[in-house]
Amino acid sequence: MTLAEVTREDVLQAIELYKNSGREEFLTEHESGKARHFFLIHEDAFFDSKAILKAAHLIGTGEVYGFSGGEAAAAPRLRKLGFDVVDVRDPEGGEAMQSLLDKGLQPGEIRTRAELAEIFGGGPQGGIVPSTATPTVLIYSDPKVGEELGYIDGWVPNDDSGPLFEYTGHGLMDQTFEGAGNKAIRDHAVQGRALRMFKAAGTVPNSGTVRHRYVGRFKLDEQRPFEVRWRPNKAHVMRKVIVFRLRPTGPFERLDADSIPPAGETQAVLVPADVTTSSLIDPENNTKKQGSRSAVPQIEFQRREAELDEEFRAFMQIRSHELMRFELKVKGLTSPMLTDLYDTTAHVLYELKGNIGRNAVRMAIGQLMDYRRHVNPSNPALAVLLPEEPHDDIKALLDDLGIALVYRAGSMFVGVPGLDH
Repeated sequence: MTLAEVTREDVLQAIELYKNSGREEFLTEHESGKARHFFLIHEDAFFDSKAILKAAHLIGTGEVYGFSGGEAAAAPRLRKLGFDVVDVRDPEGGEAMQSLLDKGLQPGEIRTRAELAEIFGGGPQGGIVPSTATPTVLIYSDPKVGEELGYIDGWVPNDDSGPLFEYTGHGLMDQTFEGAGNKAIRDHAVQGRALRMFKAAGTVPNSGTVRHRYVGRFKLDEQRPFEVRWRPNKAHVMRKVIVFRLRPTGPFERLDADSIPPAGETQAVLVPADVTTSSLIDPENNTKKQGSRSAVPQIEFQRREAELDEEFRAFMQIRSHELMRFELKVKGLTSPMLTDLYDTTAHVLYELKGNIGRNAVRMAIGQLMDYRRHVNPSNPALAVLLPEEPHDDIKALLDDLGIALVYRAGSMFVGVPGLDH
């Protein structure tokens, strides 16, 4: 018996059985797992496509069909029978599925975790909860609990790309992408998952059960999906945290109470040199082919810059020069700025670029001029660090501005200020 024997009427009967039995019972009865990527959408409801086709085959032929392929194997036959089967990793299919899920909850509505699990799936604990029931990552923010742990979440002022919400990743010590939560947010686009944000909204009367207000559906910013910052944990131990930069992808609620307050004064704080976004690039993950929806930082550029950073720090350490960074908090602004390397021994502020193009060098010049106004001690010498020797006109530009040029030459670095060669 083959799938070609399954008719449209068989599928419709399977859908009715699914609706009458409920998802869990239906999947158990037909010994099928929950769909991860391929869903059948019919009359404003979604169904596990492989399980539906398996049940339809049993209805039509009286025999159990043994699938040799994964869930994708069901899609061609269902589509041939006139059904809409979407792959949530595809932009159009993903939006169709997420829009369907959106109908179950509107921004501003308040639910308990148990009630949210009925809509999206997900477990009862954790700040970052990847669902196994729907293509969703549920993200919870509770300022009363989180801020003393260094979790500072909220809206920041709009930029050129529109509204922006910052969310701190999981981990009481240096945060990485090794755990399931931070990795689920980072990889949500390639997995076809939506990020759904919830803010704590008190408790159920006469109960300790926390209620959560739905903020909206988000995705990672595609240009700068995350940053690394320096924050204390509950024991006042400083550690690296990942701050995800989230963009709304549908209706959302923006309350003043959810905004991160601006800095009350300008501060320049020295932080370790490895507090940097490029240090968290996963070379293995980033060699995979990524679609336009993937929010992985400009991979080759970032990797070259990370390698240059690491090599230069090792080069300077051997020569007894201490390299750190400044985290700059500017009065009236919410998000801090993180400089590139600062040589505390020679009082030199560096800006690194992964290529030697004119636009990259121009950007480095502007960044150095901006940062220099805020660092303490004041008036550092300025230097641009490049992976190789640039064009003579670039050299002349930097020389005219009084900015040192440092570049890699084999295993050495040329032009390092304050270094006895």
